[in-house]
Amino acid sequence: MSDMSWTDNPKLKNIDPRKMAVLLQLMKEAEGKPMDKLIPLLMNTNKKLQQQNLTFTKEESEIMLDLLTKNMTPKEKMQFEMIKQMMANRK
Repeated sequence: MSDMSWTDNPKLKNIDPRKMAVLLQLMKEAEGKPMDKLIPLLMNTNKKLQQQNLTFTKEESEIMLDLLTKNMTPKEKMQFEMIKQMMANRK
């Protein structure tokens, strides 16, 4: 991800360095990928966090999703939200 200004977000100031490393890797892997390729990346990221006994806070998750969807069309954002809701309901 060429624009790294998101790392200066005050909400990420006290993030665990291990979570930040996972987030940075996700953003790098997600760059330029279409929406249908993001879901597997998110699932893989979640798996990595679980392996380290970590989870993103609600705020960290919101930042991550905002970053992933910032270049999507309104239609893609709506589809992504629907998929996200379906995944949340499966838990």
